[in-house]
Amino acid sequence: MGTPFIATLEPPGLALSPWNASLPPSQQSSSTTSTIPKTFLDAMTIRESVFINEQQIPAENEFDANDARSVHFVIYASINQVVQQEERDANSGRVMRPRKSETRSVPIGTVRIVPFPHAPHPVKGGKYLADELVNLEELDSETKKALEVVQRGGKDRKTTLHDGEEVYMKLGRLAVLKEFRGRGIAGQLIRRALDWMKEHPRYFSPSVKERGFEALGIDPERDARMMPKWRGLFCVHAQVSAVGAWQRAGFVVDEEMGRWWEEGIEHVGMFCRVDARA
Repeated sequence: MGTPFIATLEPPGLALSPWNASLPPSQQSSSTTSTIPKTFLDAMTIRESVFINEQQIPAENEFDANDARSVHFVIYASINQVVQQEERDANSGRVMRPRKSETRSVPIGTVRIVPFPHAPHPVKGGKYLADELVNLEELDSETKKALEVVQRGGKDRKTTLHDGEEVYMKLGRLAVLKEFRGRGIAGQLIRRALDWMKEHPRYFSPSVKERGFEALGIDPERDARMMPKWRGLFCVHAQVSAVGAWQRAGFVVDEEMGRWWEEGIEHVGMFCRVDARA
């Protein structure tokens, strides 16, 4: 395997209008795939292999509305592949046709950055399918009460590493093809995503002008503080089996967030902060 390189796709937005989120890439029509950015297709193909085929997550729960507004990263490896086998004469052993190989760039891993706003933190012991809580009746009274407070107040609950108010970027859909695991690929993807946000700290920060608030008498300079501003905080809903990869990249488990299940897979919350002063 040659030295990997990472491609970045900024939020594809309307470019994904033909995409059918209920179908995996292998079942999309050719007319659809011909209009979708290649980096996005490569990311979805990796996610199909890891999450749908390997982890048995339904396609309609894997691909979501956040894909259109996220930054996607895909890591590629240069791999030498045999495209024509050697052929020899059965009697003389003389080579009739030599073996032929070529180097191809193959997508092997992906991750995405989902900008704020986000849904409230999952509840402890919650079971989620397609981001919907499906076991409300099984939760204890304290957890139900906390959930009601969040729903009524419009603010998130406080946790060990999050005050419930600060905006954060969410990393997710980290996936590496099975045959390439154990080589530090996940770490490379995570670090690239963190570095990209450090290089573009205001990429997702709305401005007074862009929101049209000037018409309401809001001064862009005086009232810029009213707009949400990212200050370097990242969050991830990590599968328990992947906690080590996130920890090696600098993430810390948020004990107060507890544990919950997404698509039948146990998760924990983790946070990391980077310098975003620019």
